[in-house]
Amino acid sequence: MVIKLESMIPINFLDKAERTFNDLGANVQVRTNSYSRFYNTKGRLVKKSDIAKIQKAGCLTLFTLSDNAIDITVHPANKDTVFEKAKSIFKEAQVVEIDIQS
Repeated sequence: MVIKLESMIPINFLDKAERTFNDLGANVQVRTNSYSRFYNTKGRLVKKSDIAKIQKAGCLTLFTLSDNAIDITVHPANKDTVFEKAKSIFKEAQVVEIDIQS
């Protein structure tokens, strides 16, 4: 008998906004996938002032001033919560919502 670990862990645990973003003042630690949130890895450190745009579409994406993209994968049920947290952290960033019908 094989039991997948993913089926035992509630999606709300892995996609909590608090596990995705760790506000460190001028910088933010961003954990972009469920693996990094579950194992509490370092993630990616970004300056708040470097994020120019936050986009919600198929996934959440942070765009830097140099037009680099940081994709954050979350379960669709938790996307709005994590998106709201991103907007509260990166207050100066342009916000874009693209409606994607499944």
